[in-house]
Amino acid sequence: MTPFILYLIKVNFALVVLYTFYKLMFTKDTFFGLRRFMLILIYITSFVYPLFSIPGWMTMNHTGQVINDFYEKVLPEIEITYNAGVGISVNPGMSLYSWIAVSLMIVYVIGISILLIRTVLEIYKTCYDLHQSDKTIIDGTCVCIAKEKQEPYSFFKWICLYPAIHTNKEIKEILIHEQTHVRELHSADILLAQLAIIFCWFNPFAWLIRSEMRVNHEYLADRKVIQNGYDKKTYQYHLLGLKHTQLAAANLYNNFSVLPLKNRIKMLNRKRTRNIMKSKYLMFIPITALLILFSNCANMESEDKATKNEEVEVKAIPEVVKNDTLTATANDAFDVVEEMPEFPGGMEALMTFLSRNIKYPSDAQNKGVQGRVVVQFVVNTDGKIEDAHVVRSVQSELDKEALRVINSMPNWKPGKQKGEVVRVKYTVPIAFRLK
Repeated sequence: MTPFILYLIKVNFALVVLYTFYKLMFTKDTFFGLRRFMLILIYITSFVYPLFSIPGWMTMNHTGQVINDFYEKVLPEIEITYNAGVGISVNPGMSLYSWIAVSLMIVYVIGISILLIRTVLEIYKTCYDLHQSDKTIIDGTCVCIAKEKQEPYSFFKWICLYPAIHTNKEIKEILIHEQTHVRELHSADILLAQLAIIFCWFNPFAWLIRSEMRVNHEYLADRKVIQNGYDKKTYQYHLLGLKHTQLAAANLYNNFSVLPLKNRIKMLNRKRTRNIMKSKYLMFIPITALLILFSNCANMESEDKATKNEEVEVKAIPEVVKNDTLTATANDAFDVVEEMPEFPGGMEALMTFLSRNIKYPSDAQNKGVQGRVVVQFVVNTDGKIEDAHVVRSVQSELDKEALRVINSMPNWKPGKQKGEVVRVKYTVPIAFRLK
């Protein structure tokens, strides 16, 4: 499992857990400001917590990075497959799982691209319509006049409405409502939610959190209208008389007619929650701590599986670290250097060379022998391959073929440490398969 896929799983797992936690704990109270903060924190926490590493805090040195670099220098597996009646085919490590993963990644990227383009176009259209509309001053507030009949809305500092369908009193209520959205930057919340949705478009909980955020914005704005002295019952009738659209909750701007009205009216009439109940919001801290613990456990499990899948007998990495780089081992061959050796033409050329030159031994074919041979070798200071030996054996014929090909490689570009040419170790797994 690649680090990105693991990160994506963790992010979406957190969205599910934190949304469920929010619905169970906070949707009944009237702390709309705290609820807004909590919804923003859900998105931020979900994307940030996988980056916290408990082992990293404990060590606080460069050893972890050195170990990661060491494992990265294990070359991709070469798979040699013999098909009866067809002959030898070479597969440079692309399994069925890999093809499925690549296909899913393509679908994922397409989904991101479509949503990203749609979001950019919607922002452009909204800004264009607001810029092109006529402007007027109503009660000291600059208002964009809609060119056609529609419900009021706001987007960042702009407020747009169609005055002809509202009474003067309704317009004043609308302006107080929309000014709350403008003053408290509710549009920024929606854009944050939209970015999370673009990244996690396949997760319905990412969309549900945005819906909760929209409705909570309306709670805040509705409460502000009542706090400014307007009659609660009259305002509720005003809401009920609006022409509502289900698309209001899907727009990027703050629409005055966001559904569900039933919940908005219930919140207007709900008795304020006692301040002592604010303490329950502190429960978010242990929930976040558990997510971080889950993330680190998942990291360790993934690393264990990766180690088992490699099936390579890896020698211990030297413990002596000097100037953030590894010193040479006893035989003067480095495990990791600043500038790693390179096959002529790069990694792709190396894979091509190995795949074209490896032959499946006929004796192993007749006996039905297959498996993974792991070979370790040293790239010398002159680029020659030296000390090639098998660190994981399957059968003598397969071992000999793997060693033969490794020893036949042309000279490499040697590695360098602190500007000096040095000897460096490499490991390559070669899988022999029969079909």
